[in-house]
Amino acid sequence: MEQALQKICGKRVTTDPFECAPYAKDVAYIPGFFVHLLTNPVPKAVVQPISVEEISSLIKWAKQGKIPVTVRGGGSTAYFNSVPMRSGLVIDTNRLQGFSKLELSQGSNRKMVWVKAGMTWKDLDDGLRQQGCAVCSSPSSAPSATIGGWVSMGGLGIGSVPYGPVHDQIMAIRGVTATGEIVELSRPGKDLTKIQGSEELGLQFDDLMGTEGTRGIITEIKLLVRDVPEKEEHLLAVFNSETDTGSMMSWLGGENLTSLYNVHFSSPEFIMTLQEAGYAHEIPLGKFSLEIDLEGKRDEVDVAVAHIRKHVKVLGGTLLPDGVGAEEWADRFKSLRLEQTLPSLQAAEITLPVSNFAAFYEGLSKLAQKTNTLCVTYAHLVSPEMALVMVLYPSDELNTIRYIADLSFISQIYKLGQSFGGKPYVIGLWNTPYLGKVYDRGERERRRQRKQALDPQALLNPGKGYNPPSIILNSYVFGFGMIMIGLLRPLVLKILKGGKGR
Repeated sequence: MEQALQKICGKRVTTDPFECAPYAKDVAYIPGFFVHLLTNPVPKAVVQPISVEEISSLIKWAKQGKIPVTVRGGGSTAYFNSVPMRSGLVIDTNRLQGFSKLELSQGSNRKMVWVKAGMTWKDLDDGLRQQGCAVCSSPSSAPSATIGGWVSMGGLGIGSVPYGPVHDQIMAIRGVTATGEIVELSRPGKDLTKIQGSEELGLQFDDLMGTEGTRGIITEIKLLVRDVPEKEEHLLAVFNSETDTGSMMSWLGGENLTSLYNVHFSSPEFIMTLQEAGYAHEIPLGKFSLEIDLEGKRDEVDVAVAHIRKHVKVLGGTLLPDGVGAEEWADRFKSLRLEQTLPSLQAAEITLPVSNFAAFYEGLSKLAQKTNTLCVTYAHLVSPEMALVMVLYPSDELNTIRYIADLSFISQIYKLGQSFGGKPYVIGLWNTPYLGKVYDRGERERRRQRKQALDPQALLNPGKGYNPPSIILNSYVFGFGMIMIGLLRPLVLKILKGGKGR
């Protein structure tokens, strides 16, 4: 195998078990016995291609031998999106680096760049700013998340309020199909050249976005970018209740403020944990906070600031002194700073109608109190109507029984979120039991048909996103198991004296 791969990628290949082992995990800890019960995660080989041609040759080679292929960028998710299910080959895209000169789109004169898939969002933004431009939006994991990775995922994050998901900012994609063909796909309605017969292959523009590397491999995207704004303001408002905070979030979403760029929510528990780790001491304990980030023309920003100040006061909130919001903005990529205090965390991430945010948070607080669980919550407004909510809670990865028992709480969070119109954000492996909560029956069938048409051998990232890959992850079996474990969890915590994970 190694010799065959070296003919394609030279020395950028390894089959050494020690060097392949890190590719069997992502940022989430999952007990080893549970992982190996469901998957075979250690790849037989890892390659680091430097061109789309090399990736094409790799896919054709893997297809000939019916070897599963998993694509990996930064590995910054927690759902095994980029971890092999069936060993095989991992294509590490981190050597696909760089972006093109700025160019103008036809008609709108908006600026665009071609960006290679292995570049991180922070590196791209830093490079663009040297030319007076910036990315429109970015993930909260921008220092490690790659271009191709975030496009393959949900694409919601910082800057999504004015610019939408990253998928709306892509004008064209270059990639490789499951048959090894190189294609360029343009956004429908745009007069961009297609190459190597994408129409004959049946691959569509949307097939490479949000499908988690299961229908093709992204190698490069043509991305809309923006000019660096004239002015920025970063306000930090605190409120006494989730109701007032939720009202402020809904108001911000509905006011059509042209300079509103980002809104970040922090729960009192999140703030408390940050302070225990040595951060955010300027934020009063027991308060709910909203960081409100504004960017744009100077006069638009100034008008928005005055408007926001008035409404914060109407809701009984307080704006903290200048500089506090700017400091939190500078730490926007460090939400997991709290791991200095809570080193073992489990998490659930959902999209939720912002109109139901306060009710969801109230329900979560009651659930946390009932189950004696410390819930540490933060959220981003990602559209005028929608929030992306992360709920974290402490566990103990050194105690397998405790950790497995705590897994059941994720199901309870998802169930609560669903009752308020929410759903899991991404699928990967661990959220396959919740496919029915993310897509209706018709959409699930349409997705399965697209996968079958484009990748009939299930070569690309198999076991992810379409059907639970094991009877254990079947929605009914898994759901019943989580209910039973959830019933036993209080007893387990009591015996282990886990309490709130402290």
